Amino acid sequence: MKIKIPNNYINERKYIVSTIITDFLGFTLDIEFHDVNNYTLILPNNKEIIINDNFFSNYTEINGYLHESNIPTKVLYVKNKYIPEKDIPVIYGNDKLELDNNRIICGIDIFASSFFMLTRWEEYVIKEKDKHNRFQDKQSLAYKNNFHKRPVVNEYTEMLWNIIKQLDSSLQRKQRKYAVSITHDVDEIRRYNSLKKYIKAIAGDLILRKNPLLWFKTTYDYLLYNLKLKNDPYDTFDYLMNISEKNNLKSHFYFMPNKLGEIDARYDVESNIVRNTIKNILKRDHVVGIHGSYDGYNKENVFNAELNRLKKIHNNITEGRQHYLRFANPITWQQWNNEGLEIDSTIGYTDFAGFRSGVCYEYKVFNILSQSQLQIIEKPLIAMEGALKYEYMHVAGFLEEIGKLSEIIKKYKGNFVFLWHNNNLKTTEWQKYSKHYENIISLISH
Repeated sequence: MKIKIPNNYINERKYIVSTIITDFLGFTLDIEFHDVNNYTLILPNNKEIIINDNFFSNYTEINGYLHESNIPTKVLYVKNKYIPEKDIPVIYGNDKLELDNNRIICGIDIFASSFFMLTRWEEYVIKEKDKHNRFQDKQSLAYKNNFHKRPVVNEYTEMLWNIIKQLDSSLQRKQRKYAVSITHDVDEIRRYNSLKKYIKAIAGDLILRKNPLLWFKTTYDYLLYNLKLKNDPYDTFDYLMNISEKNNLKSHFYFMPNKLGEIDARYDVESNIVRNTIKNILKRDHVVGIHGSYDGYNKENVFNAELNRLKKIHNNITEGRQHYLRFANPITWQQWNNEGLEIDSTIGYTDFAGFRSGVCYEYKVFNILSQSQLQIIEKPLIAMEGALKYEYMHVAGFLEEIGKLSEIIKKYKGNFVFLWHNNNLKTTEWQKYSKHYENIISLISH
C-alpha cells in the first residue's frame, strides 16, 4: 500500500499511520509526503481512501498542539456501516462519509484520534495531578465522555479495515489471536516477618477496618507463622504459578528493587527471601520483571540503580511496571527505553478497569517532546484487582466486569493484561474476592 500524507508533523504522522496500518493491520506501507490537506491511502488496485486531516494541519510550530485547549470537551458519536459497534466516539473529525466505486472519503480523523489515545499527550498537558503526582483517571477525555471502557483505537482500526475490504476484498490482514498476560506486582513479600508489620496489621484491623474479630485472626496467624505452622499470607507465589500453569499461562512477577530505608521500600530486594523466591519462579519457568519504585518513575539515576540492583539477582530483565502506576509522560517511557527494556505495562487506570490508551494491542510508544518513536513497547494494563474492588462494592459486579472486558478483548483478538497482587489473596479483607481467583483466570484464558 501507499499513503500520501501532509508534510508537517512528519514524525507524528509516520508513527501513527505505521502503527495502525502496518503494526495493527499488517500491511507494508510506502509513505510519501505531499503538500496536501488529507491522508490518501492508495490500495494495490489503485482505489483510494481519503482520511480528512482534522488536527495536525491546524498547527505549524513544533509541538504546537500540546495545549490543554486542544483537547475537545465533548466527542461526537457517529454511526456508519463500517464501524464495528453501534456507534464510534470521534475525538477529531466529523461524520462525513462519501462513497463511490473507486474512492471513499472519511471525515473521522482516525489517525489524530488514535495518536491522542496511544501517546497519552493529554496526560502531559493537564497539569492537575493526584496526591501521588499521577494523572487523574476522571480527568481523561475518555472518562468524561464515557468511552473509557472501550478500546476505541481498535474500533478505529476495524473501521479502516472494513473500508479497505469494501474497496478491495482480495486483501488479507494480519492474523491475531486473543492472549492473556497474568501479572503480579510484588509490593510486599511477607506480612508477618517483623513485629513492626504485625503491629501495622492489627492497627489496620482496628482503625481502618474497624473489626476487632480481625485483630484476633491476625494475631493467631502471626503466632502460627512464627511457630512455622502456617505460611505467611503474602507468600502466594506457588499458588499463583499453579493456577497459571493449570491454564497454560505464565505468571509475570514484578519485583520492587528497593533497599529498606528508601521511599516506600517494603522489603529488601537483595534479601535471601527475595532471592529464593526469584530462584523458585525462574526454576518453574515463569517471568521476573521490574516494579520500578515509587520515587524512580521520573528520575533516571534512581531507576538505573534499581534496575542494576535487580539484574544482579536475575540479569535477564526485559519487562515490568511502575509502582502505583506512577507515570510521567514522556519521561518514564524514555527512561525504560534508554535502559534497553522491551515491555512496559504501566498504562492502566487506577480507579477502575478499562482502556487508558484506548487499545488492547501492544504498541511501540512515541516521545511527544523529542518527536520520535521509541523501541519500548507498551502492553496496556486492562484490569487491576484493586481498581475493580474500588469500583464495585459487591463481588458480583467485580466478576461481571472482568467477564465483559474479556469478551471485548476476545472480539478484537487483543491481549488481556491482568494484575493481581500476591498480597491480596490470603488475607481476610480480600477473601470474598480472591476465592474466585482460580475461576477468574480460567474464564479469561479460555
